[in-house]
Amino acid sequence: MDNLITYNNDKGLLAYIQFLASRALRTQYDGTDPVFDFEDALDQTEIAHLTVDELKKDPEINALFTESWLPAPINLDELSKLPEGTLGHIYAKEMKARGFDPNFYKKVPVVDDISYLKMLWRSTHDIYHVVAGFDTDVMGELGLQAFVLAQTPLPISIMLVSFGMVLISLYQPNKFQPLMMEISRGYSLGSHTPVKLISKKWDQFWNVPISEIRAQLQINSFPELAVR
Repeated sequence: MDNLITYNNDKGLLAYIQFLASRALRTQYDGTDPVFDFEDALDQTEIAHLTVDELKKDPEINALFTESWLPAPINLDELSKLPEGTLGHIYAKEMKARGFDPNFYKKVPVVDDISYLKMLWRSTHDIYHVVAGFDTDVMGELGLQAFVLAQTPLPISIMLVSFGMVLISLYQPNKFQPLMMEISRGYSLGSHTPVKLISKKWDQFWNVPISEIRAQLQINSFPELAVR
C-alpha cells in the first residue's frame, strides 16, 4: 500500500468521481470533450507513468516514442478510393456511415512521453475498432477498451471500463450481463493477440487487406475468440 495516497492519484480519483457524476446526471449528449478532459486529469498518476515505462520496453513502441510519430490527418474521400477489403476502404466506409470525423479528438501539445501517448492513442483509436472488430456503440466501445487494457494498461481504458460497469449496473441492469460478456471477449482477445495495436504506424496499412492485417497481428489465433 506504499505511495497509494498522493496528490496526483487523489486528483485522478476526484476526476473519476466528477466524471461519473456528470455522465449519470447529463440530460443530453455533450460530445466527447469530457472524456478527453478526464483523460488529461490522469496525466500524472502513478499508473500513467508505469504504463509509459512498460510500453517503452517494446523496441517497436519505443521507436515510436523516440520519433514521436503520429498519423497524418485522415482524408476519408481518398481512403474510399482504395480497393474493397483494405483497411482504408473499410475504415472510410464505416466512419462515413456513422457520420464520424476522423480528426475529432482533442489535440494537446506533445511535450513529454505522456502527452505523446495520449495523442498516439487518440489519433489511432478509431482504427482499432475496425482492426479488432468492435462496434462503436457503448458495448463495442467498452469491449475495445477491454481489448486495449489487456494489451496496455492505459489509465483512460481502466477508468472507462469500470465507469461503464457502474453506470450500466445502476441504470440499465438488464444490459449488465451482455456488457460483461463483451468486456470479457475484449480482454480475452486482447490477451491472446501478441502484437500490440499501439505499436503500428497505421497509416502505412491503409491499402492492406484487413484479413492480412489480422493474420499479421495473430488476432485470429483463437477461433473461439474470433472477431466479428
